[in-house]
Amino acid sequence: MNIGGLFGALTPVFFVLALGYLAGKRNAFDADQSAGLSKLALTFALPASLFVSMTDIPKDLLLQQGLLVLALILSHAGLFVVAWVLLRRVKSLSGTPSIIYALMLATSATPVFGLAVLEPLLGRTSGGAVGLVALAINLTVPPAVILLEMDAATKDLRVATNSSKPSAIVTGLNAGLKSPLLWAPILGIAVVLLSVHLPAVVASCFELIGSATSGVAVFAVGLVLAAHPVRFSRAVLVGSLARVTVQSAVLFAILHLLHVVSPFAREALVCCSFPLATVVVLFAARYKAVESEAASMLLVSTLALVVTVPTILWLSH
Repeated sequence: MNIGGLFGALTPVFFVLALGYLAGKRNAFDADQSAGLSKLALTFALPASLFVSMTDIPKDLLLQQGLLVLALILSHAGLFVVAWVLLRRVKSLSGTPSIIYALMLATSATPVFGLAVLEPLLGRTSGGAVGLVALAINLTVPPAVILLEMDAATKDLRVATNSSKPSAIVTGLNAGLKSPLLWAPILGIAVVLLSVHLPAVVASCFELIGSATSGVAVFAVGLVLAAHPVRFSRAVLVGSLARVTVQSAVLFAILHLLHVVSPFAREALVCCSFPLATVVVLFAARYKAVESEAASMLLVSTLALVVTVPTILWLSH
């Protein structure tokens, strides 16, 4: 493994992360501006980048990724369900905390860190892996939203008399189906499978807005970190360790059980060791559960990139 290349890939990430953190501490951006930056990165820039990345994958190669997609769905949505069923049995974690922690285990910040970390190390083909992992993540978030809304509804006695409020299931499905991070990889896959030629000027348009993804997304994470108090506890350390290890181990086992052979498997394993998704911190704040723990785990698991990325690259070589 090229240590110099790894250092070169991670240094810009932590530099931009520190800039965002300092900007947040100096109140250079208010809450609405921070939310706007996150929306720019995850709703516009990243989907455009994922779409173009998927269209760059040769058709024959893409047709061979069925087992990998199945493995990713099992290691994301499947892991979420299993983790939630187990965690809700713990008395101190019952209710909303069990859902938040299960989502923390089953989703990663791949949409934020994926391209910034993997492209310098493994080349442009890593964009395809990021797209497939983002697809699996966005199939996992809607069930979590449904469970969170159902749990919130049971705590709000006024829900029974408020017939205008949409059901939890509808809310969760809308959150998933409206996400550009779900549709961008799917449309890219469709373009490849239908053998549609994407004109160079069209690809350039998507690449221009997509080029903003890494910098803006990582900067926005720095703002999120600055906005929440950080507390180090046993729960934070154990949760952070679980985030960067459990899902990679689960995916590794599934890849071997299904005998998956794919050039994207290594990148997918690295993605599963990334920090917890920023959406977990946002959900924790929205539903008033384990807020400081989620923000603290975001910081600890992000700092752990310097260990997890080289470790997974070495183990999966």
